[in-house]
Amino acid sequence: MQQPNRRLILFSGALAFILSNAYSIAQDTEHGWRWKMLSFAGVSLAIALHFYSLFVVAAWMQRRYPGLPLTRRRLERTFLYGIPTIALLIAGTDTLQQFLEGRPVVNPFTPMALFGFFIQGLAIGIFIIALSEAVYQYRQLQQMEREKQELQRLNWMAQYDSLKQQVNPHFLFNSLNSLSSLIAVDPQKAEKFVEEMSEVYRYLLQSSRDELTLVGAEIGFLRSYLHLLKTRFGDALRVVVEVPQEFHRYRIPPLTLQLLIENAVKHNAVSSGHPLQLHISVVEGLRLRVSNNLQPKTQTMPSEKVGLANIMAKYRLLGQPEVIVRADDKHFIVLLPLIQPVAL
Repeated sequence: MQQPNRRLILFSGALAFILSNAYSIAQDTEHGWRWKMLSFAGVSLAIALHFYSLFVVAAWMQRRYPGLPLTRRRLERTFLYGIPTIALLIAGTDTLQQFLEGRPVVNPFTPMALFGFFIQGLAIGIFIIALSEAVYQYRQLQQMEREKQELQRLNWMAQYDSLKQQVNPHFLFNSLNSLSSLIAVDPQKAEKFVEEMSEVYRYLLQSSRDELTLVGAEIGFLRSYLHLLKTRFGDALRVVVEVPQEFHRYRIPPLTLQLLIENAVKHNAVSSGHPLQLHISVVEGLRLRVSNNLQPKTQTMPSEKVGLANIMAKYRLLGQPEVIVRADDKHFIVLLPLIQPVAL
């Protein structure tokens, strides 16, 4: 659907006022056509200036107080600055018209005159500001709808990418191979492995319906996911989670921690001689800090960086602070903003 053009609407309104003024001037039988043309040009320019000045004030306030939550403040400031401005312009227009008609110029700054100009400015201002705000609100709602659709699309992409990576033959082969070895050696561990594997897939399917999940739920899922990884890598993979209980009711996009750990395992060498160490904690500024030591593989699979890009895009579309990524020769660090907690 094509969006209404604010400039076109204001131009149409100004044109209507100008045509009304032209009709009024045309009815004048006391002056010649030259005077009529001069009067029409002067008054029309003044009317256009009225509309343009309010348009500028409204646009300025929309930039200074953007978004639907600031509507009341934006309108208050627009009326506060716009109405006196247009009242003064009307006073100037009235004085100009008196001069062009050859009438005695009346002092426009008397209390009664100023009150009249204020009432006229208020009437015109309400009309113009209402039109401008209606178009602005419409565009804001359209933008919110586009961002909502984009967020839903990214959610589905993230779920699809995660499921595709987890259910791909390579992952499934490694999991089943680990399970097969456990069945022969330790049936009890094999049973535990199956339980944790079912928890992983259950969470993957359930989280596809939500834009956010509790940090506590994500950590619980992470323990099941790490159980599968540690069955394969053993002590070569070391993950320390130090997130106090009071932060478990905060929220993050689902599968965020899993994607970061998966990326670390994918792009770094993991061996008993050089274990991959990951650490998850809470730092100042209400952020989750996810870090790992850097020991890049000599041969790595091509990376499209879809996982990290999706995480960053989700935070942006949710209106949250940006995800911070830091890297040096020894560590790779991601700082995730914690989203407002859920009341217990």
